[in-house]
Amino acid sequence: MLYSPGLRFTGVTLFLALVLMPFQLLADSSLKQCRIGDRYLFGHHENVTRIDHQFDTQLTALIDSGSTTSSMDARDITIKPMPNGVLWVRFKILTERGKNGREITLLKPIKRYILVQTHAGKPQKRPVIEATIELGNVKTTTEFSLTSRSRFPQSILLGRNTLDSLAVIDTSQKYLLNGCQPDGDIALRH
Repeated sequence: MLYSPGLRFTGVTLFLALVLMPFQLLADSSLKQCRIGDRYLFGHHENVTRIDHQFDTQLTALIDSGSTTSSMDARDITIKPMPNGVLWVRFKILTERGKNGREITLLKPIKRYILVQTHAGKPQKRPVIEATIELGNVKTTTEFSLTSRSRFPQSILLGRNTLDSLAVIDTSQKYLLNGCQPDGDIALRH
């Protein structure tokens, strides 16, 4: 057998490439499972890990393409007119359901009002605000109607106003964004 330092280096490189290639393929395939084209693959539930870049949360979002507007669980909703005529809303959110959740008070300008048909059949007038949320490595700024979602297991509902240009939904899965590899944040404005 002939010996050559170059041949030995090539052999080691070839060996490492063959050993490490399956790991690279696994990383690439897990990344592909997180995206379909330019959209993220969401399950029918996802974790919201941060609101407005400042509040860490452990909240569950229901992914609901049947709803037009996203909504957020809000308590003690109070409308405050400002001297310039703009209406603001003060409300409280929980950072986590249960005993470990902190209550955070937010003050935001009202973007508009919407009428929402409730399960009871009576339309409800709700203020709409804009907030930024993070789901895994996905960041998006979107509109939320404010209402009490205390009787629902999920604190946040993401509707079509958020999902249309952001997500493809696999309704048979939950929490698909939890295992995504960071590949750069996506920030969309709706």
